[in-house]
Amino acid sequence: MPLIDIITFALVALVSAFAALVLFVCLDKIQKNAAAHFDSEISILFDDGLAKHSNSAALVAFGCDLEALTWDLMYRQLRHRFKLLPSDPAQLSEGVHYLRAHMVGDTGLLTLEKRGAMVELSLPATTELSVGQSERLLVLQSKIDTLERSCGSAPYPMWQKDEKGTLIWSNTAYDELERSVDQSAGGTSALFDDVLGSAPAPVHRRVAITTKPDGQVHWYDTSLKDMDGLTVAHAVNIDAVIDAEVAQRNFVQTLAKTFAQLSIGLAIFDRKGQLALFNPALVDLTRLPAEFLSTRPDLLSFFDRLRENRMMPEPKNYGSWRQEIADLIKAAADGRYLETWTLESGQTYRISGKPHPDRAVAFLIEDITAQVNITRNFRAELDMGQSMMDALSEGLAVFSPAGVLSLCNRVYSEMWGFDPDRSFADITINDSVNVWQANCMPTTAWRDISDFIKSSGPRKEWSVAIQTRAGNTIRCTVTPVTGGATMVQFHMLEDTVSTPPEAMKVARTG
Repeated sequence: MPLIDIITFALVALVSAFAALVLFVCLDKIQKNAAAHFDSEISILFDDGLAKHSNSAALVAFGCDLEALTWDLMYRQLRHRFKLLPSDPAQLSEGVHYLRAHMVGDTGLLTLEKRGAMVELSLPATTELSVGQSERLLVLQSKIDTLERSCGSAPYPMWQKDEKGTLIWSNTAYDELERSVDQSAGGTSALFDDVLGSAPAPVHRRVAITTKPDGQVHWYDTSLKDMDGLTVAHAVNIDAVIDAEVAQRNFVQTLAKTFAQLSIGLAIFDRKGQLALFNPALVDLTRLPAEFLSTRPDLLSFFDRLRENRMMPEPKNYGSWRQEIADLIKAAADGRYLETWTLESGQTYRISGKPHPDRAVAFLIEDITAQVNITRNFRAELDMGQSMMDALSEGLAVFSPAGVLSLCNRVYSEMWGFDPDRSFADITINDSVNVWQANCMPTTAWRDISDFIKSSGPRKEWSVAIQTRAGNTIRCTVTPVTGGATMVQFHMLEDTVSTPPEAMKVARTG
């Protein structure tokens, strides 16, 4: 082959190779530009709510593959940015729709084109980011993921509304509660709106909600707060608190029913000094109107009204009345108040103050008129019996089954020098025998009397003559009486009296 042909062939091959290289580089550049243009926006084609086609940017943005990409998934992620985005593609009318981002500074524009059951979605990129901005977004995304995990796993509902009251965000607990009350997910109205109303934030209120299908009522402590033009809301379940309050009210009602049966007047004042609880007996005893007591008067008003109704002793010095009431309240708070009131009507009341938890004070008013009358009558009968015993001409002493001197008459005291009223200690049969022996001649009768008084079982009356050291003869009669007691009578025989009784007195021994 000639040299010229070889050179020509080589040149043609070189030119062809260079052209092929140039064409490859141009095609590669065109493909990269096309790919860059394709990934510069999110593009999805939905058919009846399911994604049929999607670019890689959409799959990266929504963090799923094409099979898992649905209209609902897209809506839950973009509804916070585009508040007019419908929750169901069926809500869109035919044609092209443009939705602008509602946050200030966000220039995003979402395009939706509906053709029958198919909706084409496109969201172009707003800006090209630098390396620093890209890293900043990664840091922010990490923080957002942390917040999403915290809010999403919170055990109580959380949600946000825009300035028009439209629901724009909610956590998992809210969504579950929304489904339990059969409220359409994705609606523009939020839970509790019908109860909370349109009152401006901040709002703090208890709200009841009924779940389906069980029809149970659940209580929530809800709070609304305005932040950055949005309304941030929280709801904490307080079923346990409500149950405890109901149980407490039932317990108080049970106590009230119990107190209603008491004959003792009861008035309980809370830590603020206001009447918190009273029973019907208080109305009957104090003659205070139930309407007045129902107004929850304070302690000073309560006692002032008692004084006006003459249901307590009139103070001697009205100027110091307030201070006396303050001292009364303080004593009751310490559990030291106990008084007996004698009223002008002749009734007698026992008033006691008792401290209660949480600085509450309870006053008990008891009518003890009958008890006082019985006590007075009993004392009168005792005085009469003592007078009758003192009128006897013979000495008389009664000993209890334990051998303690219970009572004696004036003649006995003069005969033997005993005065029980002046003795701080009990006078026993041993003390008495010592005095008797000191004034009489030796005899075994004293031991017999002592044994008889201390003995139990059937006993019979007996008597014995005792010779005194003064030469007198005393007949001693021992008689068992009711309850195991023993009565000892000392009768001075008149034909043997040589010494008056006063001369027999000796100092008490033992």
